Amino acid sequence: MLRPKKKITKKDIESDPFLDSVDKAQSHFEQNRSNYMKGALLVTSGLLAFNLISNRQGQLDVDSSASLGQALITLGTEDVTTAKFQLETVINDYENTPSASIAAYYLGKMNFDSGMKEECKTYLKKYIDDEPSGFLTASATIMLADVLSSEEKLYEALNLMDNAIRKCDSKKDLRMLKIRKAQIELNRGNDEAARVLINDVLSDENITAWNKQVAQEIIGKIKS
Repeated sequence: MLRPKKKITKKDIESDPFLDSVDKAQSHFEQNRSNYMKGALLVTSGLLAFNLISNRQGQLDVDSSASLGQALITLGTEDVTTAKFQLETVINDYENTPSASIAAYYLGKMNFDSGMKEECKTYLKKYIDDEPSGFLTASATIMLADVLSSEEKLYEALNLMDNAIRKCDSKKDLRMLKIRKAQIELNRGNDEAARVLINDVLSDENITAWNKQVAQEIIGKIKS
């Protein structure tokens, strides 16, 4: 039988050491702000190469890729105000392009880092809807699930995680998604579901040290 649902406050979310560990693993997984410049170059060069080779999306996608790259380079210099304006411009000027979707991800992350929940949700949902199998989907899903959990919308967060897990084809991303889902299950009192997810993660021979550490901490809390 499940324990009564625990009321989770914003303070609980912020101070939970296990969520802190998940956040650290997520930070390691994303390589975060210190690698925005590297990410900008990789994303931009990849999009430009695709557009130039296929020539199917035309000049619009080439221009949007260049604009996105400039925005991410600005973000790498920590000029957040200018970067935000540039990313919003990519979305407004190049709607329905891959660059606009990626710009939405980065705006979502910036708002996540700043604690701007509503803005964060808007942008991350846009990215997830536009790029359900995108290379940043796991990261976007985890951040959005964190926001929903802080608002005590645990079932909505679980549905979001389930959708991402079903569509995920990366073992590395799948481990992170299962760890985050296990934490949500634990917070709503479903220890057994959390245990099954963590045991599945720990059974992976290629598990990273970060994943293993967080998974073991969750198991420790289940046993307590």
